[in-house]
Amino acid sequence: MAGNRPSAGGGDRTDAVAAVRLAANLVEVVSDYIPLKKSGARFRAVCPFHTEKTPSFYVDPDKQLFYCFGCSTGGDVFKFLMLYEKLEFPEALRLLAGRYGIPLPAPGGPAGSERQKVLAVNRHALRFFREQLRQPGGERARNYLEGRGLDGGTIDAFRLGYAPDGWTALKDHLGQNGGGGGDRQGLMAGLLAQKQETGRTYDRFRERVIFPIFNLADEVIGFGGRLLGDGEPKYLNSPETAAFSKGDNLYGILQAREAIRREGFVVLVEGYMDVIALHRAGFAQAVGTLGTGFTSGHVRLLKRFTERVVMNFDPDAAGRSATRRSLEVLLENGFDVRVVSLPPGKDPDLYVQEHGAGKYGERLQGALPYFEYLTREVAQRTDLKGTGGKIAALNEVLPFLARIDNPIRRAGYVELIATVFGIEDRMVLQELKEAVRGRARAVGPRAETALREGRRLNEAEARLVRSLMDVPEVRGVLLAEIEDDDIAESDIGEVIRAVRRLVENDEEVTYPRIGAEISDDARAVLTRIAAMSYPAPNIEDGRSCLMELRARRFQAQMSDIQKRLEAEKDAAETDELLRRKVLLKKRIEALRQASA
Repeated sequence: MAGNRPSAGGGDRTDAVAAVRLAANLVEVVSDYIPLKKSGARFRAVCPFHTEKTPSFYVDPDKQLFYCFGCSTGGDVFKFLMLYEKLEFPEALRLLAGRYGIPLPAPGGPAGSERQKVLAVNRHALRFFREQLRQPGGERARNYLEGRGLDGGTIDAFRLGYAPDGWTALKDHLGQNGGGGGDRQGLMAGLLAQKQETGRTYDRFRERVIFPIFNLADEVIGFGGRLLGDGEPKYLNSPETAAFSKGDNLYGILQAREAIRREGFVVLVEGYMDVIALHRAGFAQAVGTLGTGFTSGHVRLLKRFTERVVMNFDPDAAGRSATRRSLEVLLENGFDVRVVSLPPGKDPDLYVQEHGAGKYGERLQGALPYFEYLTREVAQRTDLKGTGGKIAALNEVLPFLARIDNPIRRAGYVELIATVFGIEDRMVLQELKEAVRGRARAVGPRAETALREGRRLNEAEARLVRSLMDVPEVRGVLLAEIEDDDIAESDIGEVIRAVRRLVENDEEVTYPRIGAEISDDARAVLTRIAAMSYPAPNIEDGRSCLMELRARRFQAQMSDIQKRLEAEKDAAETDELLRRKVLLKKRIEALRQASA
């Protein structure tokens, strides 16, 4: 079909656009994306640009125009591609020109621009790398890919290749192939490197599996290479060139764009193999960063398709750090972000291999809202038993909380912070609410003071102590119901144990007498409780407070079991943990019913 198309070679950009427009068949192009049905002299379909049940989208083959009577969207073949593929006009032009074999003249004179020269030599290099993978010398690379679970269809879909060992295999190929441009263009594209001492050039990629990187116009703009032997770096990317910028491109975006549009969100991972493994497992909305932090260029690229991102970087320290840096950029640009947490040592590729697509899908469905992920991640690596740890943890998460524009959402996260960090004092919570209302990025002096003085004391604990201290009749009933575990991790535990000792010894229970029996820290807690104003306690109120403490204890045990489940590998131990989790759920539900 392309052989009879008009040529734009030698002309200017206007001629090129006209030549592509004349060559392109709108019916052919649209049919690649949506099914068309003949309707008289025109073709009809359900509109891809708005939701409808009755087809109102028409393509006129004579006029080479489309129009939807439902949403009033219409235009020519360029407009259709720009709308459907979220392309800029130059990208749509290049995509159509490539499809119909129309050479595009490059700006900057007959020799073409530097970008066009880089793209030209990249095309030659891609053919070379792919051919090398099929040759006998590519057996080691083929074995590697097969061992990673890749079949021929996947290798072709991502157009993987192989850079042979040796210093000049690609260099020699480019020199022998006139279109390759030799050393100068090889250096320009970053395919060759040069020794400063001698000026000699050599292949940048050697003994590596090659992952070509494509933009949305299906142009090969750069390469990534995975080393097969020993040495460093294990992964190597093309350097920045006139055609390639790591901060403006994402690996797999060409293959993922339709799935992102269909699913409504993108899965953001780190490695080439992570992207490919997820595509093979049915999660074709996955794309990967290219060895750089998340940038405003990535934001512009993703916003063409979605504003919902699920992040799944590696669970190691570097991955957590990359997640945090990326969160900052995504949040500042209004993305709805969730985070998938995988067990230690499991990247997406390895997790899918070991546990299958179904389990990964469950992880994806259970992805945490970014702030809950961040709060729990900080809690896992911070000692929250002391006040200093709590303050440090708060100062880590508050800058992210300050980035949320909606004040209601900001205030809502205070309860999450309080639960995860174990901050239960009313004064501290009020200070936190005031801080987030003003979008504070660190704990203020009043909140810090309240936290240091209040520690983990909450209202239920305070009212329980008042019930035991102030009303002898209530005291006798509640002491018989309080279990040691209810107060083992609580700041009121020492106070209650002192009350129990005095009662057992038939001694009078008074604030001064209890104060003489307990430590300075416990005495400070008791003094604060005595200073608070509460309604007169009764048995029902005291029992309700006790049930709340017990429910919190069970909930903390549930959280601990969940953490262990995520890391546990032994099947028998997993079953036991699940049994305990179910039992705790029943006990919590029973407490709620008893308190209702």
